Amino acid sequence: MKIGIDARFAVHNRRGIGNYTLKLVQYLAAIDKETEYILYIDIDDSENILPKQDNFRVVKMSPSNYLIWEQIILPIRAQKDKLDILHCTGNTAPIWFGKNNRLLITIHDVMYLKSYSLLPQSLSMYQRWGRIYRKTIVPLAVRHASGVITVSGFSKNDILASLPKINEELILVTYEAAGERFGKTYPSSKSNPIAEKLGIRGDYIFTLGALDPRKNTKMVMDVFLALKTNQNIGENLVIAGIPRWRTSAFYQELQKSPFRNSVLFTDFVTEEELFGLYRGAKIFLYPSLYEGFGIPPLEAMASGAPVITSNVTSIPEIVGDAALLINPASNGELAAAMLSLLNNEGLRTSFIEKGFERAKQFSWLKMAKETLSIYESVYKHAKPAA
Repeated sequence: MKIGIDARFAVHNRRGIGNYTLKLVQYLAAIDKETEYILYIDIDDSENILPKQDNFRVVKMSPSNYLIWEQIILPIRAQKDKLDILHCTGNTAPIWFGKNNRLLITIHDVMYLKSYSLLPQSLSMYQRWGRIYRKTIVPLAVRHASGVITVSGFSKNDILASLPKINEELILVTYEAAGERFGKTYPSSKSNPIAEKLGIRGDYIFTLGALDPRKNTKMVMDVFLALKTNQNIGENLVIAGIPRWRTSAFYQELQKSPFRNSVLFTDFVTEEELFGLYRGAKIFLYPSLYEGFGIPPLEAMASGAPVITSNVTSIPEIVGDAALLINPASNGELAAAMLSLLNNEGLRTSFIEKGFERAKQFSWLKMAKETLSIYESVYKHAKPAA
């Protein structure tokens, strides 16, 4: 087989889709020395992280404009390379790919097809345009796809409800996982070099922030400040991952609070820094309104942080009973859950132990093996997904 993979997300600042894409190609390289793979990217692999073995080839294509690259440059190059399968890993794909070619799409979620009454509109213009683009492209692209991969049972059902013309048998679930780094064990120590490097002092509660309202960053900050005011909790709050955070509405609002020095923002953090932040946190908060999978709770569990997360969408399927689940629309439930973990060391220890075991149940190696089997099946028995 000759497989082309849209690997753009692996070489940009990685979050969910980028982590999925990078781990997929790295583990395919570990298990498959025979198939010819072409990895298509739009910027240089500056970190030198993509596979370099003989059966992998990296092709950088310009321009990097998302729409032009995906809808024009990619299908033309895929035709030229005479691929057996093109795997698009980030929810979208070319709407034209030729009748005799096999297209495989990983659809992580279909939140862009949801009403704004269910999922609020993002403050970011880039994310708004992205939502419009996906809402337009995905229903067209799946019509000529030979298969759809998704990342949870919840997402499979959500795809079927949102795109009912897809053949259910051709939607296949491959679970994601936490990276190997997050499962490392270290001797217990009160020092945390990563926290010190980032200027964090004392005990802290950790969350991954975002401008996207579904990540509930404002709720986390509001509840934390209320607990500082009403319960006099001693911990600080660390919010990582918000670009240009000094200009964000979160930061501007924080300046009105007497506890503004108790909240620390960071920009994008590396995987090593993220592990250090998880590992040192008294609690990791992830009250997301919607997730197709939700890797961060697993990363936090594997790193030894007790987790409070949402009781909606895919999250209960992924975390099981190893996290404290709350209604992400309830400030009161989040506050009560935070106090229960801060004030009960035995409960914290119990969730830490459960989290370690739960995270072990998910494996990127297993995901790559399952994906390779899907390639082989699509190659032999290709037919449109819709």
